[in-house]
Amino acid sequence: MSHLLSSGAWLFVAIVSLLATGVFGAIFHSLRDLSRSALEEILKHRVDHKRASRVRRIIDDPDGHAAAVALARVVFSIISATGCLMWIVEQTSAPGTSVSVQWVWAIGGIAVTCITIWLAGTVIPQSVARHLAEPTIYGFASLVRAMYMVTAPLRLLVRGIDGAVRILAGKEEVGDVEAIQAELLDVVAEAKEEGQLDETEQQMIRAVVRFRDTTVRAIMTPRTEMEVLELTNDLGSITSMIREGGHSRIPVYEESIDRIIGVFYIKDLLRWLAGVGGSRGGKTFNLRSQLRPAIFVPESKTIRELLDEMLEKRVHIAIVLDEYGGTAGVVTLEDIVEEFFGDVQDEYEKPEDAPGAKTDEVRRVAELDARSYISDANEALEPLGLALPESEDYSTVGGYLTVALGRIPQTGERFELPAGRATMQVSVLEAEPTRLVRVRIEVAKPTESPIAIAEPAPKTIAAPETLGFAPAQR
Repeated sequence: MSHLLSSGAWLFVAIVSLLATGVFGAIFHSLRDLSRSALEEILKHRVDHKRASRVRRIIDDPDGHAAAVALARVVFSIISATGCLMWIVEQTSAPGTSVSVQWVWAIGGIAVTCITIWLAGTVIPQSVARHLAEPTIYGFASLVRAMYMVTAPLRLLVRGIDGAVRILAGKEEVGDVEAIQAELLDVVAEAKEEGQLDETEQQMIRAVVRFRDTTVRAIMTPRTEMEVLELTNDLGSITSMIREGGHSRIPVYEESIDRIIGVFYIKDLLRWLAGVGGSRGGKTFNLRSQLRPAIFVPESKTIRELLDEMLEKRVHIAIVLDEYGGTAGVVTLEDIVEEFFGDVQDEYEKPEDAPGAKTDEVRRVAELDARSYISDANEALEPLGLALPESEDYSTVGGYLTVALGRIPQTGERFELPAGRATMQVSVLEAEPTRLVRVRIEVAKPTESPIAIAEPAPKTIAAPETLGFAPAQR
């Protein structure tokens, strides 16, 4: 076989294949490190519309094009290695070559071949991709598209293998947007671990990434926590509520809280009290005449859409409706701001009223607001190796505990429940007759006589929301 080509021909094949390996390696890594926005900026300053069209097709399916390029990279790597080895064979098979010289050629040649292919196929391409990813894709767009077309039949095989592995791993299929979000969150987590971001910065970035998916229901104050006025309230009861609650905008209902007819602004009351020239002229206060129109939004609306609507209509408060048209809660502009910057307490809020979670990794214990969502609670419990199960039957910590026990636990109770791969011990710190308020969760310590683990009750139990469980008051 070594006589199929001459020694020089094998060397030529090895060098050409090595260059091709480097080119396809640079393209492959560039597709992985590609910045779509930077590439779009390059396209704005180019007049080659055909090439721009090819580039946009590549952007639409970067993984598919990367797989096609990876195949070419592997093929040329094999050809390059084969060429180098055959050239070494030609050098060592010459008549009169001693065994020791043959061994030196073999070991040295293989070592040089491996290092050369590593440098040309991995190190240099990675450097090119790190600094010139977008120009590389733009320059080789035609070649990338050609490889994509040639390997079309193999892409079906690749997708089949990927789907099979995904199913075996128990993972759900995610779209491009979800994949990008997950990647961004991973980068943020790594940056925090490396000390490049602090906890506050990480939370802000995570909130921005999830901004498009977070719904109004996740941030609203539920109806059980709402402070509202009834249309029949007199001036004395209104001023009393203002003093106790400290809110500047209060929803007003007629007959039932499901019939919100407007929003009462405190500054309108001040304007009425001032009157014309500082006198009300003996007029009787009429709450209906002081109301401003309320805007209503579904609880499934995203906070991005809600923010746009609030800015457009220049309002700070909206009434949230459930799927049946009833009042589900209230949401304010402050709630949206707190999604990015955390709890914002004004001069009327008491520090102890601020909900949240306190995690002590040393003692392996966490204190949670029972109205916290399961997803938020799991973030606090993650350092402890605990995870609360998610279900359509509940959405909050209090809801889960109520469903699991089949009743509303009371202050001072202690019990154990499964939490992922571990068992957690729950202590009820505060509870009311109709709902939980705050709980302590810690990793259960194995004992000879453990507390009985409570099993989830049948699904005939009332939904937690009807029992008064909901996210914390904003």
